Amino acid sequence: MTSIVNLECKPASLKEVTHTRKEIEKILGNRSITTHLSNKILLCFAEAASNLVNHACPRPTFIQVNIEYNDGCWQLHLNDDGQRWNPTLPDRVRSLDFFNQNEGGRGLALIHSLSDDMEYKIQKESRFHRLSLKWYLKETTTKPCILIVDDDLCQLRLYSAYLSEEYHVIEAENGETALCILLQKDVDLVISDIRMPHMDGLSLKKALHRHSYMLLIPFIFLTDDDNSETRNNALSLGIDDYMIKPVSKFTLLQTSRRILKRSNQIHNQLTNRVNKRISDSLMPSLPRKAHGWEMTVISRNTGIGGGDLVLHHDYSTHINSYNNNQDRNNSDNYIMLNIVDVMGHDVTAKFFSYAFVGYLRGLMYHIDSNKRDPCPTLLRQLSDSALEDGLLSQVILTCCSITLSAGGKCEIATAGHPAPFKISPSGIQKLDVGGILPGVVSGATYKSLTSYLDYNERLVLYTDGLFEAAENKKARKQLETHVTNTLYNTLSIPLNEAAESVMHIFDHYSNNNRDDATLVLLQPETTK
Repeated sequence: MTSIVNLECKPASLKEVTHTRKEIEKILGNRSITTHLSNKILLCFAEAASNLVNHACPRPTFIQVNIEYNDGCWQLHLNDDGQRWNPTLPDRVRSLDFFNQNEGGRGLALIHSLSDDMEYKIQKESRFHRLSLKWYLKETTTKPCILIVDDDLCQLRLYSAYLSEEYHVIEAENGETALCILLQKDVDLVISDIRMPHMDGLSLKKALHRHSYMLLIPFIFLTDDDNSETRNNALSLGIDDYMIKPVSKFTLLQTSRRILKRSNQIHNQLTNRVNKRISDSLMPSLPRKAHGWEMTVISRNTGIGGGDLVLHHDYSTHINSYNNNQDRNNSDNYIMLNIVDVMGHDVTAKFFSYAFVGYLRGLMYHIDSNKRDPCPTLLRQLSDSALEDGLLSQVILTCCSITLSAGGKCEIATAGHPAPFKISPSGIQKLDVGGILPGVVSGATYKSLTSYLDYNERLVLYTDGLFEAAENKKARKQLETHVTNTLYNTLSIPLNEAAESVMHIFDHYSNNNRDDATLVLLQPETTK
């Protein structure tokens, strides 16, 4: 099957890049594509297109986009008439070419990392050229899978035929074969005879109890053995139904539908319960004061997928009750904050977030507080792990790391995360700090920015959901304006009240609940 969507040719501008990204997102959403793959495609498009606009010389006059699905492969084609470059060459990846590591820290390396394959073609008879990015889908079936086990081949074929119109059916002639299948494949329902050679149905069900991940697989006995002893033995194993042959097509289908529906309900209830417990455990929190700083955090959690994380660790040396002032002046004493945005909008991303929290805490605990540049060190270690670790490599995330110490001193480094704001009576300043996304290139390095704040100034850390939780560009601009104005206008009131005011404005002007939003406000304590 081949399907192609050609988007209207657009002028090469950041405004049109943003608009086209929304069009692509809508197209992918209508094609029932997974969120994980959709995020990859959208990130690759945004990086390729925006960097062409910002850095190509000569700059393209147009960018045209085609989206194609063919034989299990999604393809994104970008056509332009700007600078000729071949991103498939190895030296381009090493040098990142004109795709720099600053704003968002992404570029060619990110595109290579998030796509399965790419091609670059220069049209010899014209000045146009095309970048094609590809993503290969694994073969999957959308039908629930039912395993039928019976040594009577005629009945096995008959019941398989009954179910095959609605379900993906796998057949097994005895319990041993069925167990081998269950150990290798995901099955949604088992329908088994009881009396079979080698391994009967009761033994098969008992064998499943020895594998905890198969305990909840729905199980039906379909048998001509209707004596009370056999029935009681079967029911004691926690089966879902016990049916006596012969069984009509209608009865078999109705029973299978009922049990699968109930199984899905139980799965969803368990998933939602676990998801809530994980979400509650990931709720951002900070101490009210530390090392001469006041701090507060407030967030809006959608409860679906990924999530925003705020972690802290206090690096205090020589702490004693005898000379606390000496401790406050020791340069080795500081608190580190890490604000993280784990991308993804499904429950799987939530589990990855939970696993990631423990790993990041471990990195924070093992940072040597006596060494310089703790934030770049942590981000470098995080990036290397996200590239090499089998679990973390499945997560796309951004991170802002900051240390706070006495005298209003802060050191900041970011990895693909939005740059913080500094608010003072004279206005709002976006701090010039940036770094590449974790896990994109091997040996990524990060630089920190040192800043000093007075007692009447504030530092604002946030996740991008704070400014992107609106349906269109105009609404997002309006949201950003109102949020930043509120941040400035609340500079003179206590931190927690200011944070509540900002979130009140956020709640009023945002109507897109697909992403979490987190706000952290930091301010040096007022000297007494």
